[in-house]
Amino acid sequence: MAYGLILMTEDAMKRRVCSIITLAATVLTVLAANGRALAAPQQLDCILTDTKAKPGSENRPVAVIFDEDAKTLTAKAGDRSYSFAKVIMTYIAISGQTDDASVGVDRSALGIVWQQYAAGTVTTEFGHCLPPTIIKSTTK
Repeated sequence: MAYGLILMTEDAMKRRVCSIITLAATVLTVLAANGRALAAPQQLDCILTDTKAKPGSENRPVAVIFDEDAKTLTAKAGDRSYSFAKVIMTYIAISGQTDDASVGVDRSALGIVWQQYAAGTVTTEFGHCLPPTIIKSTTK
């Protein structure tokens, strides 16, 4: 199987990963469709710890902010901010993607997978998040 992944083109790999994420999120949405409590925006403070994907990246902080009411998902990694599209939120998982990155968070285990896409490469990093904190609104 590893040989098949090595021979896969970047576009094929992106399509496969997106298809798997979309399928999993759809199944989870159906399973968790018993209603959802409306909540304020929340922030997950995460640390990417995978050293195989990107040597030297261990302990790289990523802040993931999600708003279930507005169906928005953003992140800040280093000095770069991301605003994700194709956002899917269920009781079990949160995921989204941009043109050059995707994120998936397992809400129960608080695990994170972070992927970045560049010409000819896909970098996948894994890590863990602290429990979410509610972001207090600055408007009155």
